[in-house]
Amino acid sequence: MTLESTPRGKPLVYYTHTCPPAGLARLQPWCDVSCSSGDTMPSNAEVATAAGEAVAICHFVNDLIDEDLIARCAQLRILAGFGKGHDNVDVAAATRRGVWVTNVPTALTETAADFAWALLMAVARNLVPADRRVRSGTFAGWQAFDFIGHDVHGKVLGVMGFGLLGRALARRARGFDMDVRYWDRRRAERGTEEALAAAFVDRDVLLRESDFVVLALPLTPETYHVVGSRELSLMKTSAYLINPARGSEVDESAVARALATGEIAGYAADVFEVEDKQCPTRPGEIDPGLRALPSRTLLTPHIGTAVEETRTELARYQAACVLQALRGLRPDGAVNDVAPWGPLIGR
Repeated sequence: MTLESTPRGKPLVYYTHTCPPAGLARLQPWCDVSCSSGDTMPSNAEVATAAGEAVAICHFVNDLIDEDLIARCAQLRILAGFGKGHDNVDVAAATRRGVWVTNVPTALTETAADFAWALLMAVARNLVPADRRVRSGTFAGWQAFDFIGHDVHGKVLGVMGFGLLGRALARRARGFDMDVRYWDRRRAERGTEEALAAAFVDRDVLLRESDFVVLALPLTPETYHVVGSRELSLMKTSAYLINPARGSEVDESAVARALATGEIAGYAADVFEVEDKQCPTRPGEIDPGLRALPSRTLLTPHIGTAVEETRTELARYQAACVLQALRGLRPDGAVNDVAPWGPLIGR
């Protein structure tokens, strides 16, 4: 594992991956910055060797920040995430040691909603298999019954989770004249429902009545495998499941079986169980059953926020949270509460 770093002398900030230029530019006037050059997070031992004196660790969605790692970094003041989720961090362990945990709560909402809608449209109309046909050199002209899909306009959209992402999806559905149903632990205010033309329903009702079910939930112990065999059995055989949220919200093996037996029409996902700390074995691969059904699945490599403007904003916000913590302030993206630290840098 090679490292790229600036000369020491200032508080040390450690990136578990290559440092985004926008974050580096914001931090370098105040901090020494050390960046791992690998695509995966170094081991806890490697972090302790390379960044044991770090006051901040900037991590990414595929990192696993556990209590052991936090304990090895005695100077740590903040664990700054690059995105909205923080299910990959042991927040309780960080809080016990007085370490801030931050995320980026709003910057990626519209970008993520755009991509979720792209998944929905593409899987419903078989765009990827059709593209493969043309590229294969076997396309000789229009055929009446090739790549038959389903309409999106006028259908029922079921959104599981009605936070920022869920509401952004509901706004997009209005342009397609869709009937929007949603389920969440808490019902939205009546004014929000009316503005988005969205009806609150029981989760099982949503699954039974929707033509498209989109997950827009955070990953928590309660939402782990929130869609499994039972839930899939409730869905229409013509329905599609779309997962732009977190892989472990879906039982991938159950989805593969449902697709193979025709219980549902298709599955589109940008996230997978193997990415999450809840995955019990972390086998390093997506369920083979999903990969074996290219005509009924659309699988993308977690690129929902892969937009230049959004990634730049994420990097700036992540770095800003670090600077706030090092100035003795509560970071804007804090997801926990700890006692204030004394400032390490000026304002």
